[in-house]
Parts: sequence; C-alpha cells; structure tokens
Amino acid sequence: MRVDGRRVTALLAVAILTSLVSSGCATKKYVQTKVVQPLEAKLGAVDKKVDEKTAENASRITDLDRKTEQGISNAQAAADNASKEAAKAGEQAQQAQQLARKGVDEAGQLAQQVDNIDNYQPVKNAAILFHFNSSELTTEGKQQLDSLVQSLSGLKHYVIAVKGFTDSTGPRPYNLQLSERRADAVVRYLTLQGKVPLVRIHILGYGEDEPVAPNRTRQGRQENRRVEVDVLAPQTTAASNSSQPGSAAVTP
Repeated sequence: MRVDGRRVTALLAVAILTSLVSSGCATKKYVQTKVVQPLEAKLGAVDKKVDEKTAENASRITDLDRKTEQGISNAQAAADNASKEAAKAGEQAQQAQQLARKGVDEAGQLAQQVDNIDNYQPVKNAAILFHFNSSELTTEGKQQLDSLVQSLSGLKHYVIAVKGFTDSTGPRPYNLQLSERRADAVVRYLTLQGKVPLVRIHILGYGEDEPVAPNRTRQGRQENRRVEVDVLAPQTTAASNSSQPGSAAVTP
C-alpha cells in the first residue's frame, strides 16, 4: 500500500519541531526551510520513483497480457488452419479413392472387352459355288457377295475368313491350287467391288479336303466346288448386331 508523502513529512516535521522547540534553539521559520522543505523534496523524489516503478510494472503487465492474448490467438489460428488442412487432406484422400475405384472398374471393363475381342464367333456366312474346273465368279455368286458386303455396315472389329474348296476330281496338288484361285477371286471381288479392307480378310485354300457332300454324286461334287465366306466378330458386336433388324446371316 502506498504511503502519503506529505503526511509522513508533517509527522516528521512535528517531531523535529517538538524536539527543537523543547531544546530552545530553533524557530518556526528555520524548521520550515531547513527541515520540512528538504524532507518534502526527498519524499517527493521517492514518490516519483514509486510512481515510475508502478507505471513500468503496469506497462509490463499490459504488454504481457497483450502477448498472451496474441499467443492464444495464434494458437487458435494454427488449430483452425490444421483442422482445415486435415479436412482438405480427407477430401483429397476420398477423391483418390474414387479415382482408384474408377480405374479398377475401367480396367475390368477393358479386360472384358479384350476377352470379347479374343473370343470371335461367326455372325454371317455364305457359300459361293463354282462351275467345274473354274475359278470365275458366277452372277449368283456375285449377288451373294454383294448381299454379304451390305450386311457388314453395322459391324465393328470384324474379320472375314475365306476358304476355297474343290471336289475330288483331278490330282490333289491341282485341286489345292484351284481352291486357292477360287478363294482369291472372292477376295478380289470383296476388296475391289465391296471395298472391304484387305487387312480384315484371311484366306486359305483346302483343295478337296473337308467336303460338305459325297463326291460320288454329281450334286455332291457341285456342292463341294465352293468358297466358304465366314464373317466373325467379338461377342459384344455379334450380340448388338443380332438384335438389329435385317441382321440374318447370308446363306446359300
């Protein structure tokens, strides 16, 4: 608790004055100038120092309060920022998980598509007949090929297998060459007249092998003088094409 400087001064002055008066060697004026005033000056200096110290302490307390409040504010801001960063990281993790799941689904779909592409099945076919010892297309054979080409417009990723055959008449080596010429005639017509890409066509001559009818009869030999044209496509393409109108296979 702060002591009143003037009260102390008065008390001291009274005490001194009493002492001096009782000794009979001082006057009131002497006491005022020589004792009281110097004491007041000294006590005033002490009061000033106390006030300055008190003000300094108050300033330090105020500054400490300000720093404490700033620290609390900074800590709260850091906590809020950390919370936002954690929420952002959680969103990014969720997005990454969604992308990973999407990638897995797409990979599965792609694998299914690859399996379907590898699993070709016949969707259209035609048997083109030839005259005896001939590799020239007949009018009926050309019409069959034209119909086959028209049916390809709705297909994707298809391939065409062209296989040439003969009857058993004549030497086997000759029949093999004749079957190849017949297959070549069909391929030439498909690529030139039908504009079918050659890269989609696979060709092979079988000669007199794999007859579809006995060679003992005239009718059987006529059926064996043929070129089989098979259109193959993946299962997905074949399924979608079979559901469309006018998608019936071309047969002889």
